[in-house]
Amino acid sequence: MTASQERLAGCCSGGAETQESPTSCGPGSTLVERRGLFGFLIGWGAAILAYLAPIGAALRAFLAAAGSGQAQGGQFRRVALLDQLPADGSPISFPILADRVDGWTRFPVQAIGAVFLRRGSDGSIQAINVRCPHAGCSIVYDKSNQKLFCPCHEASFDLDGRRLDANSPSPRDLDTLPAEVRNGNEIWVQFTHFRTGTPEKVPE
Repeated sequence: MTASQERLAGCCSGGAETQESPTSCGPGSTLVERRGLFGFLIGWGAAILAYLAPIGAALRAFLAAAGSGQAQGGQFRRVALLDQLPADGSPISFPILADRVDGWTRFPVQAIGAVFLRRGSDGSIQAINVRCPHAGCSIVYDKSNQKLFCPCHEASFDLDGRRLDANSPSPRDLDTLPAEVRNGNEIWVQFTHFRTGTPEKVPE
């Protein structure tokens, strides 16, 4: 009988373990095997979690990009200088410039809309979104009649944005926007687009 066979026979017959031969049979061997299986499962579980983490992050990025709008609305933006507005209260149209995001593509410094700015009778700054609440056409300033006018469906508004027609095609007045003067001469507007075709002023 060889030395290895003797060690195996001693183990299986209940003999003392040797330093060279750890427990490989009997109740102890079952415990070792269970511990090994438990460690194996933990390792695989950790590997699966590590693999799924970047997939989850990529999925969140995909959904965020797919749901992103074209304009970054609701933020105050520097639009014009106070010196650019006529003292007589005539409205002037100014573009709103910002980065435009379309899916995964970012277009830097694009026009995302426009506003009419004018000096109010009390010296305040009034800002009005140029988009008509009816169907989204661009409002124009009719200087000869001193009113704002939608050329698409002939809706008329006063210079404060209120409807002038008894049965106006527009479901609501023009959308006014918060405006303020900063640094003494800069006009900042909190620009937002609102849903068209509804009486309620609902931000998009």
